[in-house]
Amino acid sequence: MIRYPQASTFFLGYGIESFRKLARFIRTEISSTTKSGIILISDLGMNENSSLIEICCDIFNHAEQNKWKVTWIDHHPWPKQAVNIFTGHAELVLDDSGNKCAAELMHDFLLKDNKIAAKLADMAHSMDFFTKTEYLTPVAELIRYYSNFEDFYERLDKLARKAAIGILWDIEMQVQYGNYVKIRDHEKELSISSMKIKNVDGVKVVFVRSSPYIQNSLFADELFSSSGADVVMLYNSKGDVSIRRNNSSIACNEIADNLSLGGGHQFAAGASFSSNPQDTDAVVAELEMAVRASLQIRKSNT
Repeated sequence: MIRYPQASTFFLGYGIESFRKLARFIRTEISSTTKSGIILISDLGMNENSSLIEICCDIFNHAEQNKWKVTWIDHHPWPKQAVNIFTGHAELVLDDSGNKCAAELMHDFLLKDNKIAAKLADMAHSMDFFTKTEYLTPVAELIRYYSNFEDFYERLDKLARKAAIGILWDIEMQVQYGNYVKIRDHEKELSISSMKIKNVDGVKVVFVRSSPYIQNSLFADELFSSSGADVVMLYNSKGDVSIRRNNSSIACNEIADNLSLGGGHQFAAGASFSSNPQDTDAVVAELEMAVRASLQIRKSNT
């Protein structure tokens, strides 16, 4: 929003349904004007799933037909197949070195000399890589809180526009955060009561049911401190799992690759599981198999 304050924004997660929503959003935006424009996609990874690739090709073709440009900026590892298919249809700004977060790539590509963008990129790096080199307001938790409201997009858009002019916290946010904390703490108690800790081929793994009111990265950091685990897998009632690591010999995206719709990077990844979310034992068994498979593949490649 610093570079394009007039832009419409759309916030997504992983999974095929998110890509379908993206396609519908882009078609709506393109049809709302006779002018050409720019579609800027950031921090949304791609895997080898043919359905995802097909949806994206449809987006690119529709954009090209209406003389819109597509730029995709991402720091997740991409399969060569997707890169080869998309090259020529979209401008790809990819960096899978594992050293930069998406905000840093956006800063480098769009706003190299902007001081606000530089500071936001530093803060995002600190959050993504758990470096703790920057003081961070609890805005990530506030975003998690907002995701439970019907006007989620409006709330996030408002946050983004505040950040674009350097406002990272204010009274309104403080009041809302106070309401959120009461719910969050109750949900954390319930989550911790579901926690299972297992040794998977020498790796200490925490399996815990998450909640729509819990910010997974921050919660995982707490669980690492209290349990000394190497990996935390936070699963929810919708069949999704978030994966975080506390050991550089493990890659979260490699674990996610052994589950459905897996995507992410070494530090954090997400995927879906097929077990009934209410059957804790079955979920844990499926997630444990994904961890074990990733470790066996990594071992065979060394």
